[in-house]
Amino acid sequence: MQQSANLAVLEATVKRVDEENGQLRGRMSRLEAMLRAFASTTDRWARQMHRAGIEPEPPHPLVDEYNRTGV
Repeated sequence: MQQSANLAVLEATVKRVDEENGQLRGRMSRLEAMLRAFASTTDRWARQMHRAGIEPEPPHPLVDEYNRTGV
């Protein structure tokens, strides 16, 4: 009897964790897409500034790392 109850609790927990994981994966995917779009936009703005003879401020080290690695 106790083993059945423990199994039911475990199955409910696994189901809840799977649902949360799916939601988090969706949010992460959306965040990564937004980051790529933002990086592309700021790159375009920086190129426009260079063409206009305006030197933009250097990027934050994390931005520089993302531009180098894509991560």
